Amino acid sequence: MKKLVIYASLFLPLSAFAGGFQLNLQGLKAAAMGGAATGIASDASTVFYNPAGMSHLNGHQFTFGFNLVDPYVSVQTPEVANTNQTSKRATPIHFYYSGQINEKLHFGFLINNQFGSSSSFEDDWQGRYIIQNISLKTFMFQPTVSYKLHDKISIGGGFVYARGSFSTEKAIPVSSSNSTEGKASLSGSGDAVGYNLGIFSNFLTLAHGASSTKLNVGISYRSELAVDLTNGEAEFTNIPEALQGTFPAKTGFTSKLTLPQVFTAGLSVQHIKENYSVTFIYDFNWTGWSSYDTLTFKFDNADTPESKTTKDWQDVVTHRFGVDFTYKEKFSVRGGIYIDDSPIKDGFVSPELPDISQTAYTAGLGYKINDVFSVDFSFIRQSAERRDKLLVANFDATYKRKVNVYGLALNIKLGNKSSKNDIKTE
Repeated sequence: MKKLVIYASLFLPLSAFAGGFQLNLQGLKAAAMGGAATGIASDASTVFYNPAGMSHLNGHQFTFGFNLVDPYVSVQTPEVANTNQTSKRATPIHFYYSGQINEKLHFGFLINNQFGSSSSFEDDWQGRYIIQNISLKTFMFQPTVSYKLHDKISIGGGFVYARGSFSTEKAIPVSSSNSTEGKASLSGSGDAVGYNLGIFSNFLTLAHGASSTKLNVGISYRSELAVDLTNGEAEFTNIPEALQGTFPAKTGFTSKLTLPQVFTAGLSVQHIKENYSVTFIYDFNWTGWSSYDTLTFKFDNADTPESKTTKDWQDVVTHRFGVDFTYKEKFSVRGGIYIDDSPIKDGFVSPELPDISQTAYTAGLGYKINDVFSVDFSFIRQSAERRDKLLVANFDATYKRKVNVYGLALNIKLGNKSSKNDIKTE
């Protein structure tokens, strides 16, 4: 019976981290406008947001960018007034390319981080039997094509190759001759293949004198990514001799982490006059987190029983709103907001992943240096609070999370000047 209790303390909480955070930081124009970009085609990041939108870009376009994620997470419990995470700042990156092959056909490619999370605490903190350190990282590689069926409509799609890795450490409530506590350390990596699809339409254009108004609509879909962890390694230290058969110094394991499918429908309305343009954009996101319902570990060591944990996440929707004001196609000011629901139900929130439903605010600036180079800056502010009891660990806590995200990107356009089909948010 004691073995089963220790085993549960090791692996049950891991289900709370495996979905990670979905990193909606992919293009800084979009990030500055609440993460909305499915119904707009303004730079190479459309390869990610809606591959069909590439048909409305000209020449060869590149976007290089990174974000600085500055998190602050605190945990309050009935026993301890406050414990702060010690997580370091993160720097997700992105690269996008869109190239025009002919008037109808475009090719694109991307490298980005679409999912990831990190949580760290002091080794001796109150929740050390749940988590001490944990990290999830993913890299996505996506070749993509788009084809213009008509002046008003285009389609696009491509394959996605994902590479993921994770590591975690936690204390074990057992004593040995060397220590009053044991420790479990798990790490692994794996890959997955998926796909993405998109439809984009410059639905309506109204011209009136020296000004015009454009209505664009778009739909995109990104498939699930089942990351197979085939080379995991578990290490157990300071384990009592009586339990070392179940928890050996080292053993391999396999598992699978399912990253969710995402469906997005978006629209944009752009009013253009001689010296300025104003664009309003809205995206509706549906993320299929319910596919992540269990987490299973199968160990190479025959005496270590399989761990199968119910996660029970739920599908969620996100509403994204943004606005862009551009003066003389050179100076841009952007703002936005998004309303994001947490997929984690009550009773499952953990210090590993203190996910919280929230309303976040975004802002940004853009400057077109010349016909080739432009730069973008974005800022995201998140602040939310949630109280919950992690039932499997009987851990009652209030989580307060504040995150500032700063982004900087360089855009390069080669081979063609802007056309009437480009969204003038540069």
